[in-house]
Amino acid sequence: MTDSPAWSEADSEAFILRGQVFTPRRAEIARSLVDLIPAATDDAFTAAELGVGAGWLSEAVLRRFPHARVVGLDGSPRMLAETAVRLAPFVARVELRPFRLEDDAWLAELPPARAILSSLVIHHLDAADKQRLYRRLLERLEPGGGLLICDLVAPTSETARRYMARAWDDEVLRQSRAMTGGDALADEFRATEWNLYDYPDPTMDMPDPLPDHLDWLRAAGYVSVDAFWLCAGHAVYGGYRPA
Repeated sequence: MTDSPAWSEADSEAFILRGQVFTPRRAEIARSLVDLIPAATDDAFTAAELGVGAGWLSEAVLRRFPHARVVGLDGSPRMLAETAVRLAPFVARVELRPFRLEDDAWLAELPPARAILSSLVIHHLDAADKQRLYRRLLERLEPGGGLLICDLVAPTSETARRYMARAWDDEVLRQSRAMTGGDALADEFRATEWNLYDYPDPTMDMPDPLPDHLDWLRAAGYVSVDAFWLCAGHAVYGGYRPA
């Protein structure tokens, strides 16, 4: 998560505790992103995660690739502290850094990466800043490296908005029951108006349609650009720097 004016440490705490239920099929997201990293299991390489959150995606990378190193960035001290605890078994292969996604200073300090990953962060930028970020990140990838993203995407019609909103509610209810045995977290999800397709907050959430992201990546110079996974308005998409 970014250190957005509308995002607080209380939000970070809530997402740490409830993110596994509030995010549709998080294990599938992690598996998809890790599967798309252009590396063999025994390769030594650097991966960067923008908005490391509670560390679940970086953990999946470190488990799959035992010689990989991860640089994890986040704007929330609480998120960084939680990630440090979660990734303690991999401490020799992890570097955690504070950053603000909206600023540029962190980009110059990012090492060349085989993969740059991000989950549920980039929708906090407006369309122009997303395009600028995609162009800048291409420069930080190794030849053949991948920019791999999971994020919320905007519907292109009212019918699509209603579908995404209902599908997200349904996924949270299913996961609440499967993981906790009850509906309490699904009730909280609705009560706190977390579903941005029903309760948009333009001060913090600025998703764009998935086709726009794919067009922007191609225009920035990425190849093999594609959408790889989609569920309840959450999409995994990305592209690769030409080899």
